[in-house]
Amino acid sequence: MERLILVKRMLIWFFLIGMSLFIILPLISLILWSFTKLWPWPELLPKVWSLDSWSYLFSPSGRAFEALTNSMVIAGITVLLNILLGFPAAKTLSQRQFSGKGMVFILLLSPLFIPLTVSVMGLHHLSVQLGFLPDYFSTAFVHTLVTMPYFITMLWYQFNLLGVKVQEAASSLGASGWKIFLWIELPLLTPALLLSCLLVVVISMSQYLPTWIMSGGTLMTMPLIIFPFASSGNASIVAVYSIWFFVPVILLVLIYYVLLKWCNKKVFGLRG
Repeated sequence: MERLILVKRMLIWFFLIGMSLFIILPLISLILWSFTKLWPWPELLPKVWSLDSWSYLFSPSGRAFEALTNSMVIAGITVLLNILLGFPAAKTLSQRQFSGKGMVFILLLSPLFIPLTVSVMGLHHLSVQLGFLPDYFSTAFVHTLVTMPYFITMLWYQFNLLGVKVQEAASSLGASGWKIFLWIELPLLTPALLLSCLLVVVISMSQYLPTWIMSGGTLMTMPLIIFPFASSGNASIVAVYSIWFFVPVILLVLIYYVLLKWCNKKVFGLRG
């Protein structure tokens, strides 16, 4: 029995070490590439080091701060649209019974099955016909189309776990709908909501084709800067921008864990 437990622990450690290497090794390669312009195969390490790529990143021509700001603004608007549209949809699909419910669910998840180019081109034609949507909102609207299936699915699953008995008990004691939402549903759904919002931000910040089509390439975001350099084979510049792109994502993940820890301590009384 002890030998079996030891084998299980060793397998877990091997898995964790393997996953860590899978994540860390590409980052090490990016960091090395960001400090050199030439790294010929089969050299283990670059022989010539340079800060030119970092200098370009922070130069006016690099537009790094503009691209990152645009990406964050669009992601923020996308999160807000997902909450306003996806939260009620997930709750309704989970807690209400009505005819055609399955078709509505499939329709909301359809962006996962319909080719993205078809959807984006149709929305672009519609936005051109309307002619009053700014680039930020039109781009965020398309990002919402891409991210909402994930947002709705995660919250729908959490609503299913929550059930309706707690809400019914609170309602029988005289609590209004808003009090039930604020004091029961929202605290219990906060961990899933935080994770859903983090996923939406990461997906939104990674979108290239929808942003390029909807803005005509005029709204500079991180993918729109990285892709031309990647297509031209400039590995050093791509590495620098990838690291610049990776930093806010890591900060958002850390913020998520801090908020999650606070939520668990506040709502569930968990520590550690």
